[in-house]
Amino acid sequence: MENQWAICHVDSSFDASLLGNRGSQWHWFHSRDDLIEYLLGDYIYLLADTGELDEEQAESARERFELLIEQSHSDNILIEQLNDLTESLRRIIWCGTVAQLAELDDEFANALRAYFWDDYGDNEDDPEAAVPEELWPEFTDIIDEFLVEGEYC
Repeated sequence: MENQWAICHVDSSFDASLLGNRGSQWHWFHSRDDLIEYLLGDYIYLLADTGELDEEQAESARERFELLIEQSHSDNILIEQLNDLTESLRRIIWCGTVAQLAELDDEFANALRAYFWDDYGDNEDDPEAAVPEELWPEFTDIIDEFLVEGEYC
């Protein structure tokens, strides 16, 4: 589970908060390569559909994504650049491994951990404390509930 990757993106094309989960989508991947494949495939199609892009525009977007992926030396910078390209369509709010989600000081990860500890009821001193590996199954099980009820963006 430690090496699993995840991505969460939200719909920015309209007031998706009316949907109850802000149009959020959460996806799991076995590796970073699988996540990149998703970004260059399904994610591009989702953007094309949301932005009403024709086939040529979608292919142009894919080429820009490929170039950014090749040139980026940091996943955080890559996500920022992709979000710049997809402004007012979709926004990636989390991209990383389960281990990072359980430990990293990041706005989304901190909010998810605080939600987990509030629900789990075991860490009143530090509501954003790292989640130990033995609790990761329970931690990842609450993500869908958090996306509906949590304050994450």
